[in-house]
Amino acid sequence: MLCYLLIMTDILAEERRRKILDQLETEGTVKTSQLAKLFSVSEVTIRRDLEALKEDGKLKKVHGGAVAKEKDFKSSYHGDTITFEPSFQEKAEVNREEKERIGEKAASLIKDGSSVFIGTGTTTMQIVRKLDDKTALTVVTNSLNHGLELSRTPKVEVLMTGGQLRADTSALVGPIAKRSLEEIYVDTLFLGVNGVSIDQGYTVPSLREADMARRVTRMANEVIIVADYSKFGKVSHAKVAEIDGAHKIITDEQVDKSYREALSDIGVELLLA
Repeated sequence: MLCYLLIMTDILAEERRRKILDQLETEGTVKTSQLAKLFSVSEVTIRRDLEALKEDGKLKKVHGGAVAKEKDFKSSYHGDTITFEPSFQEKAEVNREEKERIGEKAASLIKDGSSVFIGTGTTTMQIVRKLDDKTALTVVTNSLNHGLELSRTPKVEVLMTGGQLRADTSALVGPIAKRSLEEIYVDTLFLGVNGVSIDQGYTVPSLREADMARRVTRMANEVIIVADYSKFGKVSHAKVAEIDGAHKIITDEQVDKSYREALSDIGVELLLA
């Protein structure tokens, strides 16, 4: 009798997991709580199912559920791995209009009297250039370019990290840069990345800049990624965080619809500029 029950349990689990994959193929995402209600089982059982499917390479687990593997997203069909990093000047000319709109949208979220960390990059530079009307604002940055630009905004208090200067990006990185942040907290972090991937998360070309970015995420109450549509479906060399490691992503209207739906179900708010 016991053997019979065990066999039936395995059969039911396999059938349930097959139906989970069917729903994932249709919807792109699934939520643990909804699946538990659908199959009349506990959320613990569903999490066990999702873990088994993850081990089989059938899906990617995220907080509160799961999403389809990256290959199932339309925007990843033309994606690739970014193994190089163009200069700041070269990147500034790519999708300039989209970056300007993203910067304006991001700046509109910053309240007077708040504190923010603005990371390196050409998209985050567009945030810096939209802060003229802010008052009593404190900006922390590890970008030499951003610091120089902010020096022309008298109503903004600027705090610069120390550290080793990366010539290509004007970023300050390394142990000294990280130590300078040990006693600092901010309301919001705005982080630019080179790749946004459902499977691989947020990535950048430099291991040192990724290490710095991970440190900064621990000092902010809210993490916001800024990235134009061309960054979606791309994977760069160094991982910063999982896809649900940010509260919001600001991008432009050309981002593929599949990402809009998936990120919403994961719990990451997608804002279009």
